[in-house]
Amino acid sequence: MSQSSGDRQVAVLIDDENVSVGSVEWLFDRISNLGRILIRRAYSDWSKGGNVRDQLLEFGIEPVHVFQASSSGKNASDIRLAIDAIDLLYSSPVDTFVIVSGDADFLPLVNKLRSSGKMVIGAGRQKSTSATLVKACDRYYYLDKHEESGGESKPRPKERPRRSLLVRAVRASMDAEGKVTGSRLHATMQRLDPSFDFRDRGFNSFTAFLEAASDVRVTRPSGQGQGDVVIELRRGGQDGGAQKNPSVASRIDAEWSKRAPSRGNTMPGAVAAGEAAKVLGASKLSDSEHKNLQRLLDAMPELAKNWRRAGNVISRK
Repeated sequence: MSQSSGDRQVAVLIDDENVSVGSVEWLFDRISNLGRILIRRAYSDWSKGGNVRDQLLEFGIEPVHVFQASSSGKNASDIRLAIDAIDLLYSSPVDTFVIVSGDADFLPLVNKLRSSGKMVIGAGRQKSTSATLVKACDRYYYLDKHEESGGESKPRPKERPRRSLLVRAVRASMDAEGKVTGSRLHATMQRLDPSFDFRDRGFNSFTAFLEAASDVRVTRPSGQGQGDVVIELRRGGQDGGAQKNPSVASRIDAEWSKRAPSRGNTMPGAVAAGEAAKVLGASKLSDSEHKNLQRLLDAMPELAKNWRRAGNVISRK
């Protein structure tokens, strides 16, 4: 079966007794560009799950409890995962299997799925992954290269720094040149967070939302014909945007300068907030990512260089 990226039906099956799930967010970000993830399951004795169980639930993964019939219980999860994979092979529209394990015991399963015309992607730890399993898969990801915790422990979800949804989506869908079209990026963002809607953030279009964002650069198509915008990450904005968009700051500075052109001039905070909201493409400043004037100034050093807030007044330095 031949399908383009973005049209696939995906099942993710995790052997939790073999692989730490510390990088589960990165994994789902990475495969979100493939298509719809229909199945998300993790196999383990969840009576010992602790914080990991809560993390799986956070990402919408179905925890499949496997009783350990023997003292070691080593193969219990493997067998259940393999049975479910074969069942999905014959009874579901899944055409792409993501097997999260480095165990060589899964080699016959991978070969069976691929000989049936399915794509198989593997994921596991580099040090404990079988080289033969890696070679058998269509693609293999080493999760320990992307763990945000940097250690073997399994961190609680709230302990990990979270990149913005926009940055995650760009990283998941960009091409070899670091670029992605607007339509593809929008689809990826909705796969990562089905509740995402640019209208809820005060924007009339997805392009307006992107142009107001600090982490990305937007290039509009040239010429008179219709075309999709192209997005890429800004330098220094790879992990959530410490470096803010200078063009946005400059535009706000220009609008404020019309109201207070000289040093010492002031304007009401409500006026300044209204002008900033227009530039950001929001109906009001509180609907934007900055929420209020102080957060706006803190986020844009270029703007704070020329302006200060004093109570309900903005003044030029």
